[in-house]
Amino acid sequence: MPADLRLDSKKAKAQYDLKDIRFTSEEELERVTGGVKRGGVTPFGNLFGVKVIVDKRLHELEKIVFNAGDRRFSVGMKSEDYVRLVNPDVVDITVE
Repeated sequence: MPADLRLDSKKAKAQYDLKDIRFTSEEELERVTGGVKRGGVTPFGNLFGVKVIVDKRLHELEKIVFNAGDRRFSVGMKSEDYVRLVNPDVVDITVE
């Protein structure tokens, strides 16, 4: 989701019929990503066997910029290319 928006946990839970959700701990994050530190994780969760969920507003953006596995480096790409490569669930999960 865009960095200037906040997750609406009620919407996210309803979307996936969940009772509770939480952000991962640093230890879980590093285990799942093979050592990538918080702030450096790319939005390519599919590379780590993780389901990728994006907010519907992604389609409003021509280009997205994200970390490239290291907090010091970023990558930009067309949002349509990202969707084609990752095939994320596109849902409404941010606060209006």
